[in-house]
Amino acid sequence: MSRLFPERRELRLEPDGLEAFRDEVSAWRGRIDLTVVLSNHFARYTVLQPQEGATPEEELALARFQFARIHGERAKAWEVRLSRAGGGARLACAIDAALLQDLKACMPKHGRVRLVSVQPYLMAAYNRARRRIPREGAWLLLTEKGRACLARLAAKGWASVSYGAEGDGEQLIERERSRAGGERLPSLVLKEQFAA
Repeated sequence: MSRLFPERRELRLEPDGLEAFRDEVSAWRGRIDLTVVLSNHFARYTVLQPQEGATPEEELALARFQFARIHGERAKAWEVRLSRAGGGARLACAIDAALLQDLKACMPKHGRVRLVSVQPYLMAAYNRARRRIPREGAWLLLTEKGRACLARLAAKGWASVSYGAEGDGEQLIERERSRAGGERLPSLVLKEQFAA
């Protein structure tokens, strides 16, 4: 008996994992809607402060400008997306457009596998954790091979995102605490390990 609806699957993509990803997807049978979660090695983040009266297009242009200011010319080849507006600071994410094209090219030509979503790890982890984040905010510490990513969520949106080596989680938190000055900081630290 065939399925009425496609099966939903999620794959996590690590650096140098595109060939294994292509092999796995090409072996699948049946109708499948695929979500790919990208290692933070593939993503760049910046916090975008609220822009009163700005249109979505103007906010996206500002995010592109911030990435270009931080990362230079290479940022021109990146796809940029913003987290949903909620009245506070938003998170902007950039991913190399060529990587997105490579992922689409991995989909079987005549297969029934559809790439329905590509999510950077920080956003996927936030979506899983958001119901556990109290009103005053939290730290979200994500570790993976060779890298740690620390995001601070404040009462009114995203406050900061920083990176360090895999085992540097506590040092990242201390560094962000010292940068925050007199700002009220969350006490809750939510931790997650990336596993492909």
